[in-house]
Amino acid sequence: MNSVRRIVLAGAALGLALAAVATDASAANKQPQHCDAYFNKNLILNPGAEDGPGADDDTVVPVPYWKQTGGFTAAQYAWDGGDLSPTTPGPKDRGKNYFYGGPDAARSTGTQVCIIPKTLVSSGKTTFVLTGWLGGFSDQGDDATLNALFENSAGAVLASAHIGPVTAVQRHDQSELLFRATTGTVPSATRQVEIQLVMIKYVGSDNDGLADNLALVFPGEQLPGH
Repeated sequence: MNSVRRIVLAGAALGLALAAVATDASAANKQPQHCDAYFNKNLILNPGAEDGPGADDDTVVPVPYWKQTGGFTAAQYAWDGGDLSPTTPGPKDRGKNYFYGGPDAARSTGTQVCIIPKTLVSSGKTTFVLTGWLGGFSDQGDDATLNALFENSAGAVLASAHIGPVTAVQRHDQSELLFRATTGTVPSATRQVEIQLVMIKYVGSDNDGLADNLALVFPGEQLPGH
């Protein structure tokens, strides 16, 4: 095989809204997503493709909280024809699904935006850790990159960070996911972070860029009232 809905703290109304969007990918894709920004919490929603059933064939399925382009989808580790299996090298706590570039797509992307309260980063000393498991299929060069774009209130990019891609050589031509991480400082004018998971196809019909267990964390003490 070649193989951004805004989230605001609003009590019960929020819970209902989340449930609705989780079952309607088109609605989830219409607007930027707001996430709940706490220190020591993963700011990426659905970071392991576990929200939603995941595909057990070569089709595109809704991936809640992610704006999908190309063939971006979630696939089951249990899918016999998939790129990865429950025993493929990768994260131990892998769950049932992984992110997959999908069928017939030269470039697939999954995007979401996290709104950052000014109080979290105004000191200019807030740090971040961006991590994820990235990989590909067999000896093919298809790959995945995770980007974090730190933007001001007008959406202008102040700084960026990325991990990946993992090459076929780095994977020793094996189907697997490898852990990657980077750290840095959040610009004090940051008001949102755009998360982009980008899969690129180089050979074959399917986009075999693969990823799982993504995270963006601001380490530190939790602010009072948050």
